[in-house]
Amino acid sequence: MTESAETAVAKRILVAEDDDNIRNLLASYLSVSGYEIDAVGDGDTALDRLNSSDYVMAVLDIMLPGTDGLEICRQVRERFDLPILLLTALGEEQDRIEGFQTGADDYVVKPFSPRELVARVQAILRRTESPAGAPFGGGRAQPASSASTDHPIQIDKAGKCAFHEGAALGLTPSEFKILAALTARKGVVYSRDELLDLLYPAGEAVVHKTVDFHIHNIRSKLGAGGADLLETVRGFGYRVRKLDGSSH
Repeated sequence: MTESAETAVAKRILVAEDDDNIRNLLASYLSVSGYEIDAVGDGDTALDRLNSSDYVMAVLDIMLPGTDGLEICRQVRERFDLPILLLTALGEEQDRIEGFQTGADDYVVKPFSPRELVARVQAILRRTESPAGAPFGGGRAQPASSASTDHPIQIDKAGKCAFHEGAALGLTPSEFKILAALTARKGVVYSRDELLDLLYPAGEAVVHKTVDFHIHNIRSKLGAGGADLLETVRGFGYRVRKLDGSSH
């Protein structure tokens, strides 16, 4: 499960956690896994670092002094695509929903195993980096020529961008991966377990409703017709609607 230092070189991760013991423990485990760690203890410092430095990912405690983790996540999502893992001592479903709605890619509930967190970080980075190793995002304002144009939902696989009728959707990496898979096989139903396997191929333990949270966010970004394009097939799972004349 552990990446070599050679493959992880130059990957800088911001860790924001106000508990000194947890912050130092995370920094230690991630450093041993080959990542360069910038560890801070409050939200204002974290936000300032994110605005002025290049990172491949941020690990944020929700209950940070100053600017909290959710607000940092909101502000980051308004500006650029950075993979974000939230840490929380709160286990209620509403807190998880709010975390995903702000654009988080995943969350870990305290207390947690540091090895599990490292595995989650590695899984997120595997699915959010381009083949060339560049962070997810693309920053494209218009669909690239490689995007499918025969359906309202358009996917640019090379740029890792998704569009609805030409407008960028601003998906998180996890949302993009789900929508890209569903759009690639329009009309085909994917179960929650299949989509979880897509997001977490190494079999990390996750909450089953994680997929539901992502689907909800994708639909919101698709707008008023989101539920019509991204359908729930009761008892089975989800599919992107295949319109007349559209191809798989």
